[in-house]
Amino acid sequence: MPENVLDVRDVTKVFERKGQPSLRAVDGVSFSVGRGECVGLVGGSGCGKTTIARLVTRLIEPTSGSIALNGRDIHESADGVQMVFQNPAASFDPRRTLGQGAAEALINAGMPKPEARKQVVALFERCGLPADFVGRYAYEVSGGQCQRAAIARALAPDPSLIVLDEATSALDVTVQAQIVSLLRDVRAQRACAYLFICHDLALVQGFCDRLLVMWRGRIVEEGPTAEVIASPKHPYTRELLEAAFV
Repeated sequence: MPENVLDVRDVTKVFERKGQPSLRAVDGVSFSVGRGECVGLVGGSGCGKTTIARLVTRLIEPTSGSIALNGRDIHESADGVQMVFQNPAASFDPRRTLGQGAAEALINAGMPKPEARKQVVALFERCGLPADFVGRYAYEVSGGQCQRAAIARALAPDPSLIVLDEATSALDVTVQAQIVSLLRDVRAQRACAYLFICHDLALVQGFCDRLLVMWRGRIVEEGPTAEVIASPKHPYTRELLEAAFV
């Protein structure tokens, strides 16, 4: 089994814009996520973090470069990655219950509906939601509860990597801490890896094993989280730290 669950190699993404210059959102980015590792990706708005998330989850395709999941081209093994979005309510179909949304991947994979529902109930309970929440809609629950359902949905196909794109930023501080605690527990139980995309260095400090700092479409600094925070080398990393910890 490959050591890394994710390998991104020299990936560039250019968006063509009608009547405007093209936008190079990601520019020659390379990084990896080890099996069971939690890697934080931080940077300001517009630096390319969400584009990375969309590339890794195959919502968009790279202009150049390669992305491998579990040692295979991501086109051959994309089922091993799931995503948790910033706005959980918007990520669920409002016409379907939370349980139906979470069961979809299981049913599409051939699991009978009764078995899929049973598994989803167990996942909801593991994520701190009562069994009856499988019958509720996203608009009927709080933001924190909806995000717990989104994490359960991401866990359903048993992925080796979960991409979390600002998954806690829309939540208040107390709920944010609860979600981070849940993610820590899930990781310990399942040994899945996380790519934790965030703009908040203070949040990732106690959660991520390794840190990537992104600026203007490039990774400008990386290393163990404690080392990057204690001894930043790039001016932009120092700027982020000053904003986060002053």
